Amino acid sequence: MRTYFAFFRGIASAALLLTLLGCGQDKSQLPWRQVELAEAKLLVNFPCEPQVGRTRVDFGMGDGPVEVSMMGCDAVDSTYAVSDWVLADASRADDALAFWQAAVLSKLKAVDGKSSKSGAPFVPPGAMPLSRSIQATVEGEGPSGWTITTHGVWFARQEGEQARIIHAVIYAPKPHHEIAQQFFQGLVLE
Repeated sequence: MRTYFAFFRGIASAALLLTLLGCGQDKSQLPWRQVELAEAKLLVNFPCEPQVGRTRVDFGMGDGPVEVSMMGCDAVDSTYAVSDWVLADASRADDALAFWQAAVLSKLKAVDGKSSKSGAPFVPPGAMPLSRSIQATVEGEGPSGWTITTHGVWFARQEGEQARIIHAVIYAPKPHHEIAQQFFQGLVLE
C-alpha cells in the first residue's frame, strides 16, 4: 500500500501547493476532456491532461502484490485520479473493495454534501451490484499536515471469471461536492 499512497500523496502535495500559490483557473471553467482507459474499458472525464503509472500494491487480501494502473492529474487546487487492478476471482470483488476502502478511509471523518452521502451506493451501468460499491467524502490530515478532503468511489466490473477493481478519487483542500459528482458521473464503463 505504501507505494500506491506515496504516488498519490506526491500528486496531492503538488495540488495543495498550487492552492497556496493561488495558481490555476476557476473550478466552474474546468476544461473537461474525455480519456479512455483502454485496459479497463472505462471512459473518464478529466479536467486536465492525465499522467499514467503502474505500481505493485499488496492490499492485504492474502494474494500478495497486484499491479495497479493509475491515471491522474492536477487542476486548480485538486488532484483527480483513477486506479484499477484485476482480481483473479470475481466472487471476491466485494471483499477487494472493502480492503481498498479500509486502506483509504481509516481514521478519516465523513464530510457529506447535500446530494452526496458517504457510504451511498455507487454502481455505474455495467458495474457489479456489490454492497461495497460506494462513494464517500472524508476529511483528514494530508502528507504535510494540511487538511485534505478525499472524494472517492469504488466499484468493480466482471471480466469473465475475473473482476476489475476500480477506484476514482479527488484530493482537495476542502470539499468540492458538485465537482466530485461531475467527475464521478463521467465514469462510463464501455
